[in-house]
Amino acid sequence: MNIVLFFTFGVSLKTWEETGLLDREIQLYKRFVERGLKVTFITFGDEEDYQFKDRLQDIEIVPYYAYTKKPKTRVLRFLHSFKLPIVLSKTIKEADILKTNQMWGSWIVMLCKLLYKKKTVVRCGFEKYRSALDNKKESVFHKILLYLISWMAYKFCDAIIVTSKEDKEFIIKTFSISEPKVNIFMNYIDTNLFKKTDCQKYEKKLLFIGRLNEEKNIFSLLDAISQTEYELDIIGDGDLRPKIEAYIKKHNIKANLLGRFPNAQLPEIINRYPVFVLPSYYEGNPKVLLEAMACECAVVGTSVRGIREIIKNNENGLLCETDADSIKQAITTLMQDKHLRDKLSRNARQFIIENLSLYKTVEKELSLYKNLMNKDA
Repeated sequence: MNIVLFFTFGVSLKTWEETGLLDREIQLYKRFVERGLKVTFITFGDEEDYQFKDRLQDIEIVPYYAYTKKPKTRVLRFLHSFKLPIVLSKTIKEADILKTNQMWGSWIVMLCKLLYKKKTVVRCGFEKYRSALDNKKESVFHKILLYLISWMAYKFCDAIIVTSKEDKEFIIKTFSISEPKVNIFMNYIDTNLFKKTDCQKYEKKLLFIGRLNEEKNIFSLLDAISQTEYELDIIGDGDLRPKIEAYIKKHNIKANLLGRFPNAQLPEIINRYPVFVLPSYYEGNPKVLLEAMACECAVVGTSVRGIREIIKNNENGLLCETDADSIKQAITTLMQDKHLRDKLSRNARQFIIENLSLYKTVEKELSLYKNLMNKDA
């Protein structure tokens, strides 16, 4: 079986490397190769993506802009994307299944389906149109465009993969999609990499990992920390970094911006902290939360979409509201009660092993592919 993965429009292997995601994102596809599948990555990079060939091993790399000149503007790149099915026709014709890595760029895969009659799988790590509706800064035009792209992809693909029950229900209701077409595969975790290690933990420090943007609700977290005796380490980067730096300095908050780290270094880092906090307004299926749980780190998360499906309050973590007082209360409760931390962290690890191991995800996705291929057999 030959699987061709289309990267998110505009994303390359170099992008994955620069954001520290490369090693994590390729694990699933390496397992497919081990199981006898051929895997090809169609990226939106150029010749520079070939530098990762040794790390991808037997995964074939096909960078679109190694075959054609990259337009200079976003609009021209969007229009140029409609040529991809012709430019890379040889690779696409050899495929059995075409898969999107995210919704953005799915129009290319649907065009390939129309031209070459291939089976298609649309994966959404998070439901992009729903997230746009939640974002007050998104323009009406962008929301309409996302709706149309999503409707087309969901209607004409052969299967949909989402990471949460709430996203599945949203797609079925909003786009009138049949229930069996939508599959819930939560993000996988390499439990051999993300696990508890014997190391000295900080006594008064907490950890946040994530993009520094509005949806992460970082200012409420900083306000919560400012009312406690604890210190916060922040790993990640994003548009809000300058404002966060200024806010920390202005209010003299015990918080440190540590920047980005490769995903492979995160287990060692997470294991140093007694508590991980994710105070977001909304999430998809946050991998950093799952990785912290796999490391047996006690977790605090807000009771919002994408988090409340993972954290069962007082079972494998603590849930709180999005305001600073509620976040503070949850942090204080967990930091002051080691017995509770130990119980929740053990249960968190067990939840990951039972539901989200890399092995289980490989088996579920392979089963989906086989069912799709057998429909026409």
